[in-house]
Amino acid sequence: MSKSIEERLRIIEDVQQIAELKAAYCNAADGGWDRPTHDGAKVAALFVEDGVFESGTSGGASAGRAAIRARFEGLRRDSPLAFHRITNPIIKVDGDTASGEWHLIANITLAGQHLWIGGIYNDRFVRTPDGWRFKHLRFTRTFTSKNPEGWKLASA
Repeated sequence: MSKSIEERLRIIEDVQQIAELKAAYCNAADGGWDRPTHDGAKVAALFVEDGVFESGTSGGASAGRAAIRARFEGLRRDSPLAFHRITNPIIKVDGDTASGEWHLIANITLAGQHLWIGGIYNDRFVRTPDGWRFKHLRFTRTFTSKNPEGWKLASA
């Protein structure tokens, strides 16, 4: 049986809201030219209370908003510049849950090194009274390349 117009419209709106949530995550992590990077409070607020942030290349998994906030506050100290670009979204909604996959290319300064990082985000989402939130965000790095010249900021 096919879905009604209302059901299809709801899915379209859900996909848009999830894409905006992912963009809010990138925006909260980015900075170094006009604001500090990795705003732990903003990032943590995008997760459900028992949400998980996982990155095998930078510390494994952090479970719960407090742990996610602390992790991103640590990244703020270690990473004075971050600029995420996400592409190729695949978002699938199933009622009040959803999954998403994105490709990432990021310019980042990490532990004094200027890097291009590429990878894949595989995320799970849940609908809450406050809108869609991350249940589990997982990043898998696929490549890293050094930029020995560093970043030339437009404001410099």
